[in-house]
Amino acid sequence: MPSSLAYRQRPLLGLTAFDRSVAAMVLVIKAIVLLFGALAFQVYSGERVRTLTQLLTIWNRWDGGQYRMIAQKGYAAAGDQRLALAFFPLYPWLTRITAVVVHDVVLSAFLVSTIASVALGVVMARLFAIDYSRHLARRAVWFMFIFPTSYFLHIGYSESLFLALVGASFLAARCERWMAAGILGALAVLTHDNGILLVPALCADAVWEFWKTRRFNRGWLWIGVLPLGLALYLLVNYEVTGDPLAFFHLEREHWFNALTTPWRGIAVSLAVAGYPDAAQAAMIGTQVVLFLAIGLAGTIAAAFFLRPSYAVWMALNWLLFASQSWDISAPRLVLAMFPLFILFAQLARRRLWDAAITVWSLLWLGLFVGEFVCSHWAY
Repeated sequence: MPSSLAYRQRPLLGLTAFDRSVAAMVLVIKAIVLLFGALAFQVYSGERVRTLTQLLTIWNRWDGGQYRMIAQKGYAAAGDQRLALAFFPLYPWLTRITAVVVHDVVLSAFLVSTIASVALGVVMARLFAIDYSRHLARRAVWFMFIFPTSYFLHIGYSESLFLALVGASFLAARCERWMAAGILGALAVLTHDNGILLVPALCADAVWEFWKTRRFNRGWLWIGVLPLGLALYLLVNYEVTGDPLAFFHLEREHWFNALTTPWRGIAVSLAVAGYPDAAQAAMIGTQVVLFLAIGLAGTIAAAFFLRPSYAVWMALNWLLFASQSWDISAPRLVLAMFPLFILFAQLARRRLWDAAITVWSLLWLGLFVGEFVCSHWAY
């Protein structure tokens, strides 16, 4: 079984045969998901998808429009454009830079996500392969990319970029490249709000290493760089509105979302599951509760079977989205709990679990993709 010592001198850039096999798997899954979405849209809507522009447009839903608006116009203090302040800036900034070359903001968003998703697959496979066999590492990436909400890794959303940066930060830390871990972590924070949870997670890695070696590593101080990503985002809010917490007020006032206790957040989802509208009851109630339960089960398992930093990351992420007063995106947010997929891969050593996880993932993925491309809420 590989150890972190074997990875310390390994270059982080450059692709091995193992990396290329993982990248190829990600690209094949991506192509199938996008084509399935086009077929689902055509069947449900009766409209044909004939061009690349049409193929990309059917995926440009919900938050994707906000990212596109930021990329085109930036942030603003008034009008509908002010709502964009609730979205962290790194992904739309990269989209805007790419659009300078391709002259199409929707296409550039997909290009950024495509590059990020391939990087995500390679980075996660490398990270998992430090502690587990390459077969198990590749299997974990497989489960990540067929997860029911994994289509967000392929479209104009920030999930693939965020997770690629999170995984790269963890990987750099495991390779004792702490400066890289800090900088990559700060970029992750600039991409998504829960990136700040990397601070306690990486600290857990440092404490774990200190407990084993009884030596202090000055490189750990680079963890202090991570909050700079949040500071830059707060500065953007301040420059646009004069209030560094403008995004926080928007979440509460426009989306009616605020932090509460987990049991109250779950109680809301359970109440929605009893709605007379069966579609809303299923998608906003039952499915949200199901994914919260999966996340909780994974968090408990991580505390017993995974390294402390993974357990901390899982627990804090679960608490963050379970404690939302109106959390209708839990199935998507569970994607951030990436150690869950190592647990899936370990369970899948048994054929029954392998079949169960694979069939459930693919069926739910197909259902959610069909809903999403037809502009029905799918997280």
